[in-house]
Amino acid sequence: MMPVVARSAPALAWAPVMQVPVAARSLARRAHGRATGVKASANAEAQATVLADPHMATSVTTPVTPAATPAAMTYPGLNDDLRFQQHWSVAMWRDFKASDLFPEGGNSSLTGRLGEAARSLREGVTATGALKNIDHARYWAYHVSRTSFFLLQAIVGLFIAQSGGSAGSASATPTKLETIVTGARGPLAEVLLMYYQDLQNIKEGKYGFPWDMETVRHRQFNPLFVLQRAAAFMGEARLTMQRKNAQQPDSVWLKSGLLPQYYQNTFHYQTDGWLSADSAKIYETSTETLFLGRQDAMQRCTLVPLHDYLQGRDPAQLRALEVAAGTGRFATYVKDNWPTLPLTVSDLSPYYLAEARSNAKHWHQLRAGGAWLGGAEGTGCDFLQTPAEKIDAPDASFDIVYSIYLFHELPPAILRAAVREMARVVKPGGLVVLTDSQQLGDRSVFNSEMHKFGDFNEPYYRAYIQTDLGQLFEEAGLTCDTKVQGSSTKTLSFRKPTVPATEGRAILERSFSMDSMDEE
Repeated sequence: MMPVVARSAPALAWAPVMQVPVAARSLARRAHGRATGVKASANAEAQATVLADPHMATSVTTPVTPAATPAAMTYPGLNDDLRFQQHWSVAMWRDFKASDLFPEGGNSSLTGRLGEAARSLREGVTATGALKNIDHARYWAYHVSRTSFFLLQAIVGLFIAQSGGSAGSASATPTKLETIVTGARGPLAEVLLMYYQDLQNIKEGKYGFPWDMETVRHRQFNPLFVLQRAAAFMGEARLTMQRKNAQQPDSVWLKSGLLPQYYQNTFHYQTDGWLSADSAKIYETSTETLFLGRQDAMQRCTLVPLHDYLQGRDPAQLRALEVAAGTGRFATYVKDNWPTLPLTVSDLSPYYLAEARSNAKHWHQLRAGGAWLGGAEGTGCDFLQTPAEKIDAPDASFDIVYSIYLFHELPPAILRAAVREMARVVKPGGLVVLTDSQQLGDRSVFNSEMHKFGDFNEPYYRAYIQTDLGQLFEEAGLTCDTKVQGSSTKTLSFRKPTVPATEGRAILERSFSMDSMDEE
């Protein structure tokens, strides 16, 4: 169970949060027995126990919120507790409320609130032990600088958006900044805890330090590149806020019978939807500004089940597929950790695939030392234009299939089809990983507010947050493996049995029958 977070000074409030991984890891270790063949019976026993007596939830093999009731168990996030082995992060985030790290009332002035944010940032970093190790210090120096940049960009973007493009009226800005600095969402506190989790994963050997942090020649350190992307973001922020305030998205410029109807939507009110080079070039800047720099760290939760699966295997002998890869930035983290792993980067937008190709080439140039890794231009990546609901690949053609931030933008019927396709193209014994937005039950503080993100021209989001993903993947023939929570993002991993479930049951029945005959 999540420790109670005291409403006191930030320095005192951070300490218990940082202790969660210790207790949660112990609980996760006890749940490892589910991976040894007792999973189905453990799930059934756990569910029966919880539904009969919700207060017994803490005694079952997987953690369930003690206050859970039979009605609350319809939340997908709580149903996950009965299906998945829990990474320690699930307990850490379950009841975490960022606003508890700030005093009630606080400063009413803009300067005062920014001062509180700076103090929380400083004291939170101290609580993580950032200065105990040179590598840890480097990590925090880079990531705090990263968040500071995106925080500044967000503030300037709000000024421009709220003043119609001029620096005149800023009367509403303090209210907007309240949600950035000390609101219930508390992104700054979320950022710090997400970075803490990211560094813990690195310390545990799940993956290496982010390559963009390690490479000073990365183009994100080029002032001209940064200014170009920042300027493009400022213009886009103004247009996006105008459309949101009017609740009037633009139509996409390209109409095509070759594209599914749901795809011809300007999600997030962004210009051109997914159908222009300008959209592809601004996407990373826009989303990282929204999350104040923590998006990469949230996505890196995907690397945890990848690491566990790849242990003891030769990556060069396997094949991986990223479904709906977008700009391909995350694909570079996969390549940096397993350079010899052949990776197919797929998306439906040719513009985003072109940006993914650019990112792959940039990684290859800076990190692979010119080594020929196969694939397109020696990057070790192939690029495939295909929809998630009808993947252009043969059955059982990949050992690893993963997708990030796709499912919440799919209509329910298309989402189910995408699940079946991911299950189809993965090999028996292979791994499927889904990383996407949190759902109802994952974070108790967000349950009543989560649906509001659907107002940001996300027409399928409200259906997504109520969808039991574990059940859908099980119906597609996969078994649930591990759940990782990372701030407002969740990662679910699945395995494809080497023997289909129906055949497995038939074998057990024949074995039982033969044992009975022997006894007679």
